[in-house]
Amino acid sequence: MQIFLSHSSKDAEVAQKICGQLEKNGTKCFIAPRDIRPGKEYAEEIINGIDESSAVVLLMSEDANRSPHVLREVEHAVSGGTPILVYKLEDVVLSKSMEYFLMTHQWISSKPQGDDYADIVAFARDLEEKEKESGHSAGRSDGGDRDVSGGVDKKNGTGYGNASDNGSGSGKTGAGKKKTGIYAAAVVFVLLAAAVIAFFALRKPGSKEPEPVVVEAGETVLFGSYLGEDIEWRVLRVSEDRTQAVLVASHIVTMKAYDAAESGRYNYDGDKDYWSSGETEADTDMALQVRVRGNSDWSISNLRTWLNADTEVVNYTDQAPVATAMAEKKNGYQNEAGFLYGFTQGERDAIVETEIVTKGNALSENETVTTYDRVWLLSVDELVWFDEAGMSKLASPTDAAVEQDQSFWYILDRDTYGVEYLSWWLREPVTEAGSLCYLVDNGYRDNVVRQESAGLEGFGVRPALTVDLRHVTFRGEEAVE
Repeated sequence: MQIFLSHSSKDAEVAQKICGQLEKNGTKCFIAPRDIRPGKEYAEEIINGIDESSAVVLLMSEDANRSPHVLREVEHAVSGGTPILVYKLEDVVLSKSMEYFLMTHQWISSKPQGDDYADIVAFARDLEEKEKESGHSAGRSDGGDRDVSGGVDKKNGTGYGNASDNGSGSGKTGAGKKKTGIYAAAVVFVLLAAAVIAFFALRKPGSKEPEPVVVEAGETVLFGSYLGEDIEWRVLRVSEDRTQAVLVASHIVTMKAYDAAESGRYNYDGDKDYWSSGETEADTDMALQVRVRGNSDWSISNLRTWLNADTEVVNYTDQAPVATAMAEKKNGYQNEAGFLYGFTQGERDAIVETEIVTKGNALSENETVTTYDRVWLLSVDELVWFDEAGMSKLASPTDAAVEQDQSFWYILDRDTYGVEYLSWWLREPVTEAGSLCYLVDNGYRDNVVRQESAGLEGFGVRPALTVDLRHVTFRGEEAVE
C-alpha cells in the first residue's frame, strides 16, 4: 500500500516528517521531489504516483490552498477516484477551485500537536487492514453503496460531522480531542470512497472541465505582454494528456544580467580591483567570485526573482540588480516592474507553477537545487526539446528589447559582424564555478552553448513557462497558426 503526500513546497519540512512517521510504521509514501526518478518527466511521475496510491493525504495550508501545483494533484485524485484525506495544518479560506474539489471530502481538522502524527498513522494502518481483508485497494472508489456524513465549512475550511474540530466548541479535553482525531482517522476510509461518488453526484450541470486548446509543438501563440507589446511564444512541447504546454518566447524579450555582483560593484570589493590585473583570487576563490561577479545559483538569482514577480515593485532579498553592480554599469533593473506585471490575472492563473530541478554551482550544498516557478529559463539538457519540436535554438531580440538595451552589445555585433542573433541565458550554472552560467550562443561560432559570468548585462532573456490548455486564452485570431 502507498500513500501520496500532496503538499506545498513551503510545507516540505512537515511533509517529510509525516512521511518519516508513516514509513517508520510500515506505510510506503510517495513524496515529491524525493520519488521523482531522474530523467523522468515530473508531471508524468506525479500522475503515476497518485494512480498507484491507495489514498492521498493533502496537507492543507494557505500555501497549499493557493498552489496550482497542489490543485492539479487534487483534481487528478478526484477524477481518478483516489480518496483524499485533508489534514489541516492551519485555518484557511478555501479558494473556489479547491472548494469545488474538496466539498465532499473528509477532514482531520486538528492541528498537529507533535511529531508523531498519530491520526494519519492510524488512518494508514486501518486502510491497509481493510485492503488486506478485501483483497484489493480499499482506498479507491468501487461504486459501492456507502454514505458520507461530514464535510467542509466553506468559510474557513474546517471540518464538521465526523472530523475532530480541534476543540472549537467541542468542550473536549486534550485527551478527548486526540481520541476523537484518531477515531476520525480510523473511520475515514469508509467515508472517503463515497466522497468521490458524492462529488460527481453533486456536480452542477455545465460544470464540466473546459476542453483544452489544441496546439502542436512548433506553433506560435500570443500570450501576456511586456514593454507594452504582446509576447510571441513558440509551443516547445505538449503534455501527453494534451492539457498542458511548455512555451518559450519566440524572441529575446530583454537584455539583463543573470545576477548582480553581491559587492554592488562588478569586479570590485570596496576599492580592491579584481579585473585589471589579470588572473586574481576571484578566479579561484568561489565565494569571492560570487561577491564580485554575481551568483550563478538559479534559486537565488536576480533574474529568477524578476521573472516570477507580478508586482510593480520587486523585492530582491540580496543585492538588487543596480547598474553599478553590472560589468559595464548598464541595464540595471532594480526599479522595473516584475515580468508578469503586464499579464492579466486570467493569464497569470493559466500559468502552471512548475517544479524546476537545476544543477547547483560550486557553492551549493547539494548537486541539484529544486524551485517552484511560474517562469523560468531552460537548462542545457532541455535544449533537446527544440530538436524534438524541429525548432531552431537561435533567437534575435524584439525591437522593444533593442530599444530598451543600454549595452548596445547586440547592435555592435549585428553591425560589425552581421550577426542576426544574440546569446541568451540558460538557468544552468557551470558546476565548478560560482559565477559562470551557460548561454545559448549566437550562431557566429560552432558552439551551441557558451559560458559567461552572471553579472554581464548585455545577454538575452528568453523565458519559458507552462500553461494549462484548459484555462488559457491566447490573444487574437492569429494567435495559433
